[in-house]
Amino acid sequence: MRKKKLNIIIDTDPGVDDTSAIMLAMADEMVDIKLITTVCGNLDLKTVTRNALHVLEKFNRTEIPVAMGAKKAMYRVSPDARFIHQNEGLGGYIPPKTVKTKPIETSAIEAMYNCIKENKNDISIVACGPHTNLGMLIEVHPDVVDMVDHIYCEGCARYGVDGETYISFNVSTDPEAFEIVLNSGIPITIIPSRMGRELANFNEEEVYSLKDINDAGKFLFDMYSGYWEPAYPDRRIATNDSCAYLVMRYPKLFKTRRAFFTVDTDKAPGKTIIEFNRHGNVNYAYKVNRKKLHEIYFNTVKKYDNIKLK
Repeated sequence: MRKKKLNIIIDTDPGVDDTSAIMLAMADEMVDIKLITTVCGNLDLKTVTRNALHVLEKFNRTEIPVAMGAKKAMYRVSPDARFIHQNEGLGGYIPPKTVKTKPIETSAIEAMYNCIKENKNDISIVACGPHTNLGMLIEVHPDVVDMVDHIYCEGCARYGVDGETYISFNVSTDPEAFEIVLNSGIPITIIPSRMGRELANFNEEEVYSLKDINDAGKFLFDMYSGYWEPAYPDRRIATNDSCAYLVMRYPKLFKTRRAFFTVDTDKAPGKTIIEFNRHGNVNYAYKVNRKKLHEIYFNTVKKYDNIKLK
């Protein structure tokens, strides 16, 4: 049994799957969320920040500081993902237009840097959105690379390996930032697009069962009801960012290989090229114990049994 809490920063653009990952972390007594930073991605920065603050209010966790980050990608126009996360970013759940809680005044870059210095070599980053904040952090404070324990993220497609051709939204939104992170030397574990969509996804029956667990399950069901994964013949929910969190918390659920990653920033922005190599710069997750992962996920939701959501 783990005795020491894991200190983490969640860098995020909520987003349905981002919110799911935040919920898993908040319910985990062995995880200390030191900071949440927001970044333009699934929606604009104002909306995703509102969503992060609303989730903290809803679960009575407003002691967790939230810092606003980048409004756009480092060198290009940022797209959004309203087509799957819907106009308010939380799928079938409609959040209030405004929240009472405010983000802290410190920018995400400086808040992350301060937090990392205070927890030197004892803090990991779970990156659930584009890597803009992280790329800027490394450029502004290069000494940070020797203070971060690990980065866990969702975001890559293998292009030609096992037929996967999906471009990750998080990577393609800001490939230059992703390249900075890849080349930083910070240890990184990556969950590929295929993991959340095909190896660890929820089927329709599992999604509908959530609403009968408790208020938290009903909240997840409401979000997921407007978040069905497109381009598949069945109704399924991708668990991308949940997997990014779970590979940090329960690494034995996953099988990984070392690989050398590069990213195209020119002809096909966001395309990742992967060469499996034991001296590679990335720990690549290629397999998961689906049954056990789902069991942990649903058991974590049950930890909210005694909480009535606002």
